[in-house]
Amino acid sequence: MSRRLLTPMPEAIQRAQRAASNPEQSVWVRANAGSGKTYVLTARVLRLLLSGVKPEEILCLTYTKAAAAEMRARVAERMGRWTLATDNELLGDLRSLAGAPPTAGMLLRARALFAHALETPGGLRIQTIHAFCESVLHRFPREAGVPFDFAVLEEHERDGMLLQARESVLAAGLRGSAESQAVETLFGLLSDFSIEQAIIESLNQQRILRRVVADVPAAKRELRNVIGRTASIDEVMAEMSGGYGLSRADHAAIFAIVTPNPDGSDFVDRLSQIDPASPDPEALLDTFLTQADRTARKTLLKKATGVLIPDIAQKLVDEAARLEGLYGQLVAAELIARSEAMLDIVAAISAHYEQAKRARSLLDFDDLIEKLAGLLKDEAQGTWVRYKLDAGISHILVDEGQDTNPQQWDVIGALVDDFFIGESAADRPRTIFAVGDQKQSIFSFQGAEPEVFVDTGRQYAFSARAAHALVEHVPLRYSFRTLPNILKAVDAVFNRRPDLKDGALEEEGLLHETARAEGGGMVTLWPPIKDIADEADPDNWPTEPPQVAMQTAQRRVAERIAREIKLWIDSRRPLGPRGRAVTANDVLILVQVRSVLFH
Repeated sequence: MSRRLLTPMPEAIQRAQRAASNPEQSVWVRANAGSGKTYVLTARVLRLLLSGVKPEEILCLTYTKAAAAEMRARVAERMGRWTLATDNELLGDLRSLAGAPPTAGMLLRARALFAHALETPGGLRIQTIHAFCESVLHRFPREAGVPFDFAVLEEHERDGMLLQARESVLAAGLRGSAESQAVETLFGLLSDFSIEQAIIESLNQQRILRRVVADVPAAKRELRNVIGRTASIDEVMAEMSGGYGLSRADHAAIFAIVTPNPDGSDFVDRLSQIDPASPDPEALLDTFLTQADRTARKTLLKKATGVLIPDIAQKLVDEAARLEGLYGQLVAAELIARSEAMLDIVAAISAHYEQAKRARSLLDFDDLIEKLAGLLKDEAQGTWVRYKLDAGISHILVDEGQDTNPQQWDVIGALVDDFFIGESAADRPRTIFAVGDQKQSIFSFQGAEPEVFVDTGRQYAFSARAAHALVEHVPLRYSFRTLPNILKAVDAVFNRRPDLKDGALEEEGLLHETARAEGGGMVTLWPPIKDIADEADPDNWPTEPPQVAMQTAQRRVAERIAREIKLWIDSRRPLGPRGRAVTANDVLILVQVRSVLFH
């Protein structure tokens, strides 16, 4: 899709891009969506090389393999173009990049950069943080305590091994292994599907899970402290039965006034099925509490009956209140039982998985981060490893900082610790660069915490000031992707709501500008569409067929979207300034989940 950009490019955009890519300055960039993060990252790598930095001294960490490949391709394409460019073309490109005329040395280096990068062993180090960790662990396997010939598990291989471990542990539990009690507890309290989903969700949180299963008894104690110490399921059930407040005489007095129907389902009918001497707890709950939310029934005896036996009627009310309180304890007891059983099972699965990895000299992605972070923090071995790495790295660049989790920041932090202090700071120029947008963090399920990106930038700025250095904070606010009215709508929504503004981690509020030359863009808000069942009158039977078919709200929204798009296409609605009508290919529909609306 072609986009017309502002011409000439506003000075504010160029100034911010050049400040962010300044090779002599450490920079922390908070960039809005579509503001040219990849361009700035590429420009910084190129300007570092043009300034004379050796390719092997630059470490550029990206979040995905695709991002690393794109970055390498962009840098290689620009250097290749410089090799073949005319003198005027090269001069103009370098002036545009740095904002100043290049020196004669820069011109010569630009011509030779492509060949120089190819000749550098390993080439430019533009890689994922996992690939970097793998390379360091292969250099120092003994110090890190990993097999010297380890291989890395891809995600699909890891998922297969976890599935095998899960099936082995559950099967062994059903046959009577050490986890048999935990397996029996889970199958007694949850459906097969719920068990499977809970285990999968737990195993997908490996970074957190490892800390938990390292000391299962401590995790169970913490669980009970959080929930509050409570009786066991059996103890709560025994109290429900043993504390029943009505006698046989009370029951007889009720049934002398109201004749129960053994096959009926009202309160007196259910009460007649209870033995006052040893009542069944489940029957008590079904009789005295509502089915929906398990609260005390508002109506037990009918008013005319209650007037005749007021003392017994009060006992029934008191019993319902007692059972409601005990049901709350039962819920807590079941939660503890399920959670403790899940801890035992997940710990066993994790142990089975770890054993299988060790037997085959395998590390997964979480191992790579954990092992290197542990090594770099180690006072004995870590100092030596950091010294060896420090000798080869002068400039670190971090892409998608908002999706870098705390343990990954620990690795980066260990490498940056000496950048602003000590002999290494005085030995040669050292810089740290990070770019991200905390509003775009989507990997919380992998441990990403966008707050850490923001806080780390502040910490590095403080550390640098203490050493009479500087970490510049540069915002990139101009979007090359989005039209002005869309951006204004986003700012209006967030800045009117303090909770949204705080959630976006924007202390001064959101501010988006556009680099697009076209005007326009529109945001249309539709009123909520509720399920028809929610609109029905629960106290009156319908006397006429509904005018609208009984469809879910999601289906009705989907049909409205389809009708709207059909109207645009049939009426040949103009597509902004492009001079043509809307087609189906111009429409993008975003949904939160692949549910009814999606299908």
